[in-house]
Amino acid sequence: LMARKLFDGKRLADIAAQAKERTESTASSPSLARLTAVDMAMGSAPRAAAERELIFTVDPNRCRPWKYHNRTDDWYTPENCADLIASISKEGQQQPALARKIEGEADFDYEIIYGMRRRFACAYLGRKLRIRVINNLDDAKASVLMHLENFHRKDITPMERALSFRTQLKAGVFSSQEAMCEVLGVSAPHMTKMLKAASLLEHSAIEALFPKKREVPVELAYKVATLMERQGAKEIILQRARSIAKTDTSKHTPSSILKSLAKSLETTKLLPPMQKAYNLGDSKQVVVSRNPKGKVTLNFPKGLEGVPVETVLDTVRKILTELGDASFRDETP
Repeated sequence: LMARKLFDGKRLADIAAQAKERTESTASSPSLARLTAVDMAMGSAPRAAAERELIFTVDPNRCRPWKYHNRTDDWYTPENCADLIASISKEGQQQPALARKIEGEADFDYEIIYGMRRRFACAYLGRKLRIRVINNLDDAKASVLMHLENFHRKDITPMERALSFRTQLKAGVFSSQEAMCEVLGVSAPHMTKMLKAASLLEHSAIEALFPKKREVPVELAYKVATLMERQGAKEIILQRARSIAKTDTSKHTPSSILKSLAKSLETTKLLPPMQKAYNLGDSKQVVVSRNPKGKVTLNFPKGLEGVPVETVLDTVRKILTELGDASFRDETP
């Protein structure tokens, strides 16, 4: 299986469980426990000498996030990192971030696989950042190590994980959704739900409603994304999203916004879409289309030249009768 091929037969769930157990049993030395988790995944012995060789102190401003990092940008503020800023200010950086060397970029020397809050806090305090560098680390392994590091973190929200999963899958970090499930130790149904929930925020009208994407509840996002698959529902939900955007969205919670989007289908009558051609004499036609919201469009592909007015009116009457429009009145100008 792919996960075992990546890490010499090791299963991610086993590594995570061992890392958690080691962390709890070595509470007095959390940095060693963190390094041990990486060592277990990479198959290297937890030797102090090796650790010294791999840990560097660098300018945090010379480090950028790995593009598939699972924390959203709104994390990186003094308020959201206040606990870490206070801790590093008082006790120093206890745990190194994980990074890999990058080449050919004038502004950066390393990219952070995990530890971006540590990077922000150190930059904010004007301190050097401690990083552990693993070179020749491909994106699939980097994804697993990030997932392993954050396996038991409660501050990373389900939506952050979902967005990271979807970005990685779309970018081809993993060959398929099945492979991603195997590598990351996530069940297929749960991964499907996460990916569909994250896809909702790819609609710009909906994304604009959530300045803090990490706060979007996965369950409700999944519900709305599923509803949008109904025939004609997408347009209605997006229209509601545009209407909400015109209001003061700060007064709404992410849950209330998603519930409003879902409810828009209850207050809008969906009609079965149709498209039908009607003859206008021997050589011309009118093509009638109706969308689920009831908007009717008449298209005359070859124009109306030479077609008697009464023929056109009779055809329109027939169309409206078939559409069930009782409001039609014969008021020909």
